[in-house]
Formats: sequence, structure tokens, C-alpha cells
Amino acid sequence: MSRTKTNRQPSMGDVAAAVGVSKTTISRYLHGNFGYMSDETKARIAQVIDELGYRPNRMAQGLKATVSHMIGVTIADIGNPFSSLLLKGIQQVCRERDVQLLVSDSNNQGALERANIESLLDAQVDGLIVNTVGGNDDWLSSYCLEETHKPVVLLDRIIRPTVCDGVQTANVQAVSEMMAHLESQGFDAVVFVTRPTEGVSTRTARREAVESFLGAGRFHGEISVYETVDGLREMMAALLARYRGDRVCLFANNEETMRDLLGTLPQPLPEGIGLCAFAEELWARYCGFGITCLDQRPIEMGRVAAETLMARVYDGSDSPYAVVDVPARLCIFDSTR
Repeated sequence: MSRTKTNRQPSMGDVAAAVGVSKTTISRYLHGNFGYMSDETKARIAQVIDELGYRPNRMAQGLKATVSHMIGVTIADIGNPFSSLLLKGIQQVCRERDVQLLVSDSNNQGALERANIESLLDAQVDGLIVNTVGGNDDWLSSYCLEETHKPVVLLDRIIRPTVCDGVQTANVQAVSEMMAHLESQGFDAVVFVTRPTEGVSTRTARREAVESFLGAGRFHGEISVYETVDGLREMMAALLARYRGDRVCLFANNEETMRDLLGTLPQPLPEGIGLCAFAEELWARYCGFGITCLDQRPIEMGRVAAETLMARVYDGSDSPYAVVDVPARLCIFDSTR
């Protein structure tokens, strides 16, 4: 049997490197799962296996046979347009890698999220992407610390301390860019409007970034937290009276909050009132006069999450867990001009 330069038996990784493909591709070849594999690739793999004298570890092969080539995704609210774009990015990568995608909707309920994850694990998925509803941090952390846990990537909402990989918007950077823009446009005050932030990392990070900016004294303003649309309506009436005479921008945490704002504010907007939000550009561009937004690039976020998971599951990555920040894109429209 041939040996590598380190005088060890050649491994699947050696074969993959010599052919120029992933270890997943070699594993599929060995199991006769050729999928979209070209005849040229199959011939090259066979040639390299012969040249290296590679012999599969039969015990390891038996274990690898449990790989399902399926990954599971649980989404906090599949009715949210942002979520559908996250899924679009994930699905793109799954198609490229010939991996099946199983999707569950948590309907913003923590108990349903836990049930979804357990159901996906029962379906023998190879790994999980979790867009958590929030409030399940301890439960998710406990699972990720189990010795036999499947690889997990948290998407958009993450857990601290880091117990698994994560992908999120670069929230602090995005808030800083928006606040700098509002300052350049001569706004006197900024009011950040959000649903309750406890247990939801994105809302918390954005709120804290706005608070930090306000604390520096370059604006005055406040954080407005609401639970119901009726409560928001009362809040906005009092706020507009309080800031009468100021040029104030209402900064919505996401598209849902911006829709709530548009439904509760007087139309047309009073003089001096600006609007901005974390929102998808195509939605914001054609919403009335155009709402200045921070486009989170959800398709790219979904792609990064899927690629990160597949590197763990199929490509043998054992690098330290990390959270990837995906930069948002500032899109300026008439609402802040």
C-alpha cells in the first residue's frame, strides 16, 4: 500500500486534495452516490485512489453511511419576507452541494422551536441552521454542549457566550452608518422604535448601539419599546407632541415595526419627521416615497450560514466556533432627505 510523505496510510483527505474536490465528494463516490458527479470526476477519483493505494477504513465507512445529506432549518417566522430571503440563500447552497433542505416554522413560539429541532433531529439531519425566536438560549446552549450534538449554525440571532457558529448582520456598524447619515442630513433627534428586546440578540445589539450614539451627545432622542399596535399609536401621538419643532427621525428595528409605524402615524407625515429602518431594499424603495434603509442582505446571510454548516458537516472543518458579521448596505431614499 502506498504511503504519504509523512509515512502514514493515505486518507480520504489526501484523495480529495489530489483530485481537487471535497471529502464529501469522495465519500459519495465510495458509497456509489454519484448524483451530479461527472464521468470525468469519477474517472479522476478512481485514478487517484489507485495511484495512492487508498483503502477505505471499513469501520469509518459504516459510521459515515449514517450521513443523510439533509440539513434542517427552523425559522422564527416564515411569514416574514426577511425569512424567505434567508431561506433562498440557504437553498442556493444546498442545490450547489446536492443536499436536501428540511424547513420548519416556529411561528415565534419558543416551545414550537424546540419541538421543530427535535423533529428535525429525529429525521436524521446532518446539521441544523436555527433562526431562533429568542428565549431559548439556555436550551440551545445545553444542546450545543452535548458530546453527541449535531453541528449548529445560528442565523441572524445568536447566543453569547459562543457555543456554536453564527451568522448575523454587522449591527453596530450598520447603526453607526445610519446615524452618521442622519447627522449629515441635519436631524436634531433620533427615536429608535422596537418590539421588546429581551432575549433577542439583534434587537438588543441595535438598541445598545443607538443608546451609545445618543450618549455621545451628537443627537438627543430615546428608545421607544412597544408591545401592541394600539400602544404604539398612543406612544407616537405623545412623541410627536414632545418633539414638536425638532427635525426627528423614527428609526424602526425592522420591516414589521416600520409597517406598524406607517399604520399609526398621521398621513401625510408632519413636517420635519423622517423615517428609516433595517429593511430589504426592494421593499423600502417602493414603499411610498421610499424609506431609507439598512439592507441586511439576507440572501448572502443564508448562503454564509449554509456554507459554514456544510464545512462542519461534510468538509471536516474543526476550526474554533465563530460568529460572522455580514455588513448591511445603507440605501438612501426620500424619507431622510
